[in-house]
Amino acid sequence: MTELTSLLWVLSLGFGAGVLHAFDADHLAAVAGVSGRDDKRSVRFAMHWGLGHGLAVMLIAAAVLLGGAQVPERFSAAAESLVAWMLIAIGMTTFYHLWRQHWCNAPTESAPRQTLLVGLIHGSAGSAPLLAVIPVLGYASPLLGMLHVLLFNVGLLLAMIVVGAAISRGMGSVAGRSHKVHLSFQAAMAMFASGFGVFLLSAG
Repeated sequence: MTELTSLLWVLSLGFGAGVLHAFDADHLAAVAGVSGRDDKRSVRFAMHWGLGHGLAVMLIAAAVLLGGAQVPERFSAAAESLVAWMLIAIGMTTFYHLWRQHWCNAPTESAPRQTLLVGLIHGSAGSAPLLAVIPVLGYASPLLGMLHVLLFNVGLLLAMIVVGAAISRGMGSVAGRSHKVHLSFQAAMAMFASGFGVFLLSAG
């Protein structure tokens, strides 16, 4: 019973780590930036981002834990650099869509595929730290390691859906009061995405 309790406790750490990981600034910048162009679909964007992130982490974890492969150091570095550039692109693209929507009366364009791709890139960049922690936890088999990764992804996905819902509800409330303030908030989210991308590049 003690071993089972210990196992459940360790695995719950995977879920909790996923929840905390969702609130990394670059993750929030990505989802907020895409949501800026259509905050009514923020939950969908957050879900697609979380699925993309989880897919990348699961694939890399399977290759490492089950296949015995090693993640090249250059791979993580390249993925992190790509994350920065994609954040910049998200912000700039969102500004363009806002301009078309509010000044050219163009219809809103959804971006689920783009958000899924951003999640895949984020998952590739963030997989190395997660996989480095797993051996320290002392799992008896690779399958337990994969279970840890799965729970990590579940926690991250649920947390990101909550973030998307919060953005949608908050922006909906603002939109009902002032169109100009709503537009300013949308632009601020786009600026946050691009600005954080620039920060990551300068810090790297």
